[in-house]
Amino acid sequence: MSPAAITLELAIEHGRTAFEPGARLGGAASWSASTPPRGMELRLSWTLTGKGGRDLRIAETIPLPQPGAAERRPFVLTLPIGPYSFRGSLLTLAWALDLVAQPGEETTRVNLIIAPRHQMIELPHDVPRP
Repeated sequence: MSPAAITLELAIEHGRTAFEPGARLGGAASWSASTPPRGMELRLSWTLTGKGGRDLRIAETIPLPQPGAAERRPFVLTLPIGPYSFRGSLLTLAWALDLVAQPGEETTRVNLIIAPRHQMIELPHDVPRP
């Protein structure tokens, strides 16, 4: 399937992108394709990025069975209790929810924050030395 042959959309309830750990996240996955994709799935993942590179971890994969050429599927998932989203001078941990069409791994993404008080944790740039 060519990149232009499918349109993907993720809509999160109330347009929210910041959540408490363990919160419920609801929304809808939509797609329109010239032919039905072989498979569709939601992937909840976090990425740790720093000066040494990048590490991606998939926390949960939710298959959307028997996809048609054009559909809108509601979903609800419970977010994990960690790790928290944070940003520092050396490392950043960011969460995302992806809608993925197969074959070809065509993707659309919503970036998320999962942390207490719905706020990215900002690490201090200067660490006090003993």
